[in-house]
Amino acid sequence: MNQALRVLVIEDSENDAELMLRELRRGGYETRSQRVDSADAMCAALAEHEWDLIISDYVMPGFSGLEALALFKQGNLDVPFIVVSGHIGEDLAVETMKAGAHDYVMKDKMARLVPAVTRELRESAVRLARKKSDQALRESEERFRQLTENIGVVFFMFDRSNGGGPNRLLYVSPAYESIWGRSLASLYQDAQCWLKAVHPEDRENVLLQLPNLNLGEFNHEFRIVGLDGRVRWIHYRAFPVFNEQGGVYRIAATAEDITGRKLADQQLAENSRQLEGMVEELKAIDEQLRLSNREISESRAELEKRVRQRTADLTVANTELQCQINERLRLERELLEIAEKERRRIGFDLHDDLGQKLTGVAFMIKALERKVLKKHLPQVAETRRIHALINQIINHTHDLAQAFSSLDLEGDDLALELKELAAKVKKMFQVSCQFIVKGAVPSLPQNVTAQFYKIAQEAASNAVKHGKAKLLFISLTRHPDKLILMIKNNGFPFPEARKVQEGMGLRIMNSRASMIGAVLEIRPNGGDGTLVTCTLPLVPATKPAALELLPPSQPASLANGHAVAMACNGGGPWRD
Repeated sequence: MNQALRVLVIEDSENDAELMLRELRRGGYETRSQRVDSADAMCAALAEHEWDLIISDYVMPGFSGLEALALFKQGNLDVPFIVVSGHIGEDLAVETMKAGAHDYVMKDKMARLVPAVTRELRESAVRLARKKSDQALRESEERFRQLTENIGVVFFMFDRSNGGGPNRLLYVSPAYESIWGRSLASLYQDAQCWLKAVHPEDRENVLLQLPNLNLGEFNHEFRIVGLDGRVRWIHYRAFPVFNEQGGVYRIAATAEDITGRKLADQQLAENSRQLEGMVEELKAIDEQLRLSNREISESRAELEKRVRQRTADLTVANTELQCQINERLRLERELLEIAEKERRRIGFDLHDDLGQKLTGVAFMIKALERKVLKKHLPQVAETRRIHALINQIINHTHDLAQAFSSLDLEGDDLALELKELAAKVKKMFQVSCQFIVKGAVPSLPQNVTAQFYKIAQEAASNAVKHGKAKLLFISLTRHPDKLILMIKNNGFPFPEARKVQEGMGLRIMNSRASMIGAVLEIRPNGGDGTLVTCTLPLVPATKPAALELLPPSQPASLANGHAVAMACNGGGPWRD
């Protein structure tokens, strides 16, 4: 495969430029080229593209090879610049090479072009590799300098001596001055002057281990005394540095200030001694406690006796309270059943009684309208308005009758029933009502499904009748530990100061939630509409129901009774 080569040709003759490029292609290069013949064109080409080779004629009208070479040098480019000309003598060729050209080729000796290009490209690659190597070396030295100058450890580098004498110091990091308290210059003058700071009690042992330092096998802890008299503990370690042949030619060493660790060890030892003393004291105290233990045991036995008596009394009271709570739950269920029957009765009355009578009145008004119209009386318009108003009342009565009698639960699949409820609300009230279910809905007892359905029905009806909502959103979401029913609308916001227990419908919704152990919350949905949330915990029915799962308006004693009653009657948290 031919080597790709990007060539900038500075030549006024297109034929001569093609001759050069053909020679390069014959030499095995695949060229991509551009020809220029002026200074401006050359500057533009150098700015727009990167080039592997520049070939320039020496003599051109208004632009010379030396001028092109000067522009090339201003760009600080490191690519071969070869002069090709038919009118250049030896003196001019030498001048061109001194000016910075890499080579020159006579046009009548074009066979020299490919070898010259090959040689110069190879030398350019060598220069580039050397430049990258130098850059990598500088970066490596900079990282080494940053590392050694920014850690709190002294770093030494010694040149291994051949005669067995002290090694020559090559480098020491600035941390030496802060730890030893002596200048770097003094250590460079005398590589052994760090020994002068060694504590007198440790000096003999350090000097005994010093020959190991010259071998890179020194690892010792000792104390030094600074010029200010402060004593520091030092951990000095040396490591051999091997050359390519595996021989040791340098010694690297680190010196770390471990004064804090040593002081901590001393403090730990002191604490250990104090702890031993405290243990002895505790033993004496334990003996005293053993003497008074009998009195404490007797007092505890008396206390347990009283607790058992009190527990028996509380058990009796709790049993009575549970009965009262069960009775209240029974009454609540009866109340809800009566409310359902009354709702259906009102629906039938509105449809069969009031609706029929209003229809009769409408027919009478229509007949009256015809009579007035025949007699050309001025009351025709007023009669028509009365007839239209009667029709509006009939339609509203029909809607109320359907709202009271046609939104009943028909199955035990809660998700399916809520979906059908949304469809009925949309059809009956002519509003947008959407339903979505998230997660797998667990199998629920019939009573729980019915109460959830009734809460959703009441919330949707209230949103349309009282909130004047035009958009409703019903969702049923399954979480690992709870089931959440949410009814959101865009009608009038629910007043924050109004309590759930104030209205009859709201009290019934709260009673339905309490009967199944759920929590009902009604609050404004920001500044637009109302959000009704009913949360049912999903935990094993054998576990005691938590007080926070019951309506917050009930007293604690009643809430506790609800938990017991729900466990007995199938209410409260449900097993999935």
